[in-house]
Formats: sequence, C-alpha cells, structure tokens
Amino acid sequence: MSVDTNVKGKNLAPYRRVRHEDFRILMSPKLVGMAQSMRVDVSGSIRKRLTVDFDDGTGGACEI
Repeated sequence: MSVDTNVKGKNLAPYRRVRHEDFRILMSPKLVGMAQSMRVDVSGSIRKRLTVDFDDGTGGACEI
C-alpha cells in the first residue's frame, strides 16, 4: 500500500473513490476486488498518523 498526496496531473480514472469526512481515499481495482473489509484510523494532533487494517477474508493466513 502506498500514500500519495500529490495527485495533480495523474490519471485517477481506474481508482475507486472511498468516502471519508476528512480526506479522499483512492483504491486500486485489484485491491477493491480482494477486500472484504477495511478500517482506516487517523490519530495525532500535530503529526497525523494513518493506520489501515485490511481484511481479505483469510483471517491473516498467507496463500502460497
């Protein structure tokens, strides 16, 4: 997962927009297809920290 705050001039058409009251989340189509649920948490007053918990339905198991 990556965070990009500079989206000026970039093609954002393939991304799905997820609504949040304070910011905009763009998810790739591949990630949307894998996600069963996702939780986003923002903490910190001066320096913001973004935490994302992603659940793909496997319970944390890795597929080999």
